[in-house]
Amino acid sequence: MSASLRRVLLGRRVIIVPLAVALLANTAIFGLVVYPSSGRVARAEQQEQVALQDLAAAQREFAAATSTQRDKVRAEEDLQRFYNDVLPADMAGARRATYLHLAQLARDAGLQYQRRLEESREPREGGQEPVPALARFDITMVLEGDYEGVRQFLRDVEASDGFIVIDNVGLAEGSDRGSNLVLTVELSTYYRAATRGR
Repeated sequence: MSASLRRVLLGRRVIIVPLAVALLANTAIFGLVVYPSSGRVARAEQQEQVALQDLAAAQREFAAATSTQRDKVRAEEDLQRFYNDVLPADMAGARRATYLHLAQLARDAGLQYQRRLEESREPREGGQEPVPALARFDITMVLEGDYEGVRQFLRDVEASDGFIVIDNVGLAEGSDRGSNLVLTVELSTYYRAATRGR
């Protein structure tokens, strides 16, 4: 150390010693308190980010579960509306809903009514399986007419408001040249079965 620097340090010792002590104290505080705290703060920030991501995932799952529950309730309401408003209550209701309706559709299409067969299939109890809530009502109709009338009848049955399913269609040509087509159509509808106690 040069003599002039030593003289300045000794002359200013009253100022330099407290500054040096303060610098050492600050370094000690930083090393013992601030630096370890900054690590804890960084870990806390990471944990906060993870917690926020977990919260966002939980909120998405909750929204999906709520939506699923809402859809389930809506589906149950739609099913009850279908049972109560669309399906006939019993076999007599199924017969009433189809007999006149199908005859009118055939007449509107210009088809001649030949015959109709009906069969009801009630659900059977057996085993440990629950009895289905629905019974099936099968209808076989034999109609006669031209091709356009057949197409119109089938289109009208599919577009009708009632729940009528076309199961099978058979089309045959008459024996004479230029004679009408013979349409054999198997249809079905369903009604609420009385065996369920509903």
